[in-house]
Amino acid sequence: MDEKRVTGEVKKVAGQAEGAAGDLTGDKETKADGQATELRGTVENLVGQAKDAARDIAGQASQAAGQAGEIARGALRTGRERLPGADEAYRRGSAAVRGHVQEAPLIALVAALGVGYLLGLLVHGRD
Repeated sequence: MDEKRVTGEVKKVAGQAEGAAGDLTGDKETKADGQATELRGTVENLVGQAKDAARDIAGQASQAAGQAGEIARGALRTGRERLPGADEAYRRGSAAVRGHVQEAPLIALVAALGVGYLLGLLVHGRD
């Protein structure tokens, strides 16, 4: 639990007490000060709650990313077991493409854009 939640709640209760004391004595300034302190405490508590929620979400995202990584590693392991020559074919293909891209990067860019456009047409069709 974030520290601001505790200090905010303490300020809120103190502000309520101060406001009640001002109300009992008829001192409008004390009552207003108490209400202001109560409001600051409420805001501080909400900030602490938001920090806790953000921490929880970050933890869940980290856990999900770890699980996704495990799934991907498992799929890669399975793929390597079923296609033992795939790594070498990937390396050779990558080296061949890399050579062409380094020699003519503009042509490679235009080709990639064209392939992307065609894939977009296939996926979305023409309306």
